[in-house]
Amino acid sequence: MKKILFTTLLFAYSFAFEPSIPVLHFPDYFEETTREEFLRLLEKALVDVGFFALTGAGVDCDTLSEAYDSAERFFSLSIDEKRTFPDTDGQRGYILSESALGEAKKDHKEFYHIGREFSEKELKKMRFGKNCWPKTPYEFKPTMQKLFTALDRCQEVICSALSEVLQQKKSYLGEMTRNSDSLMRVIHYPANPPKDTIWAAAHTDIDLFTILPRATAKGLQVLNKEGRWIDVTVPDGAFVVNCGDMLENLSNGYFRSSVHRVVDPGESLERFSIVFFIHPNANDALNPLSNMIAKTGGIRRYANVTRLELLAERLIDLGLASKELMEFFVQSGAIAKLQEMGRFSPKAEKALIEAGYKI
Repeated sequence: MKKILFTTLLFAYSFAFEPSIPVLHFPDYFEETTREEFLRLLEKALVDVGFFALTGAGVDCDTLSEAYDSAERFFSLSIDEKRTFPDTDGQRGYILSESALGEAKKDHKEFYHIGREFSEKELKKMRFGKNCWPKTPYEFKPTMQKLFTALDRCQEVICSALSEVLQQKKSYLGEMTRNSDSLMRVIHYPANPPKDTIWAAAHTDIDLFTILPRATAKGLQVLNKEGRWIDVTVPDGAFVVNCGDMLENLSNGYFRSSVHRVVDPGESLERFSIVFFIHPNANDALNPLSNMIAKTGGIRRYANVTRLELLAERLIDLGLASKELMEFFVQSGAIAKLQEMGRFSPKAEKALIEAGYKI
């Protein structure tokens, strides 16, 4: 599919709908006269929905269209051509589906993970995985790197705004995420999934927050407070941003890591999407902030754990964790901390027991 067709699809998809989640205009954050209202609306969106749309983010639409064009070319390759990468706890390269937290059945999707580019020395020091680039006759690597850089610049400013609504210094989250192991996921949802499967089952994201540029087709839904699934529709040119489990942990549950899913709308279209998961550094503490504990009734309801401990539990639950990561998690002491708060995943516990660990 040519880039111009993707651009047309993106515009047509967005133009036909009214917003279904709060919409914030990014430039308002930089204006003295509108900053306070922007932050008020941001806090309200995080508390009420956990999702919001962001206009004026400054990422070029052509960059996104080029990335989708490259994604379609890559995912059109055979499984054997795509499966050419080493095991990296599912954090780099091609992955043929996963199951959502607590789900046994795998989603009907495939995806490709891309992280920051570091030297071999830096990778070893930071314990990050190395990017695994496919050998393709087209510009997959530079196209995806260009989009990664654009989204990374965007997340830096979002971190500043989120730090303010957490009532911390503006650099608080930025210091956590600068040179961290944030992850870009390029996803392909094949058209017409079998009746007993779903593109992406209901789940929350394990990160601080997620940036979702416009997908190529409908399908994203969020579970509202009334327990009803609503289609996530936003204005043209906007991004979706959603709160993740780590931000919920920091806020002691004040901010909502919303349950969402991706369903086939029955239009016989395949769907491509790109999501950018914003992570802190591995050893950053995600202990609930004291002011957030006070704001939520004075009782700590979430565990005092690090980013790597929370991520390890999720990867174990998803069946993506290596033996080394399981070993780290068991020895870290995180299990007792999560159990104390009633937040240890039963599926992760079962996986560890089956792997021979005593819980």
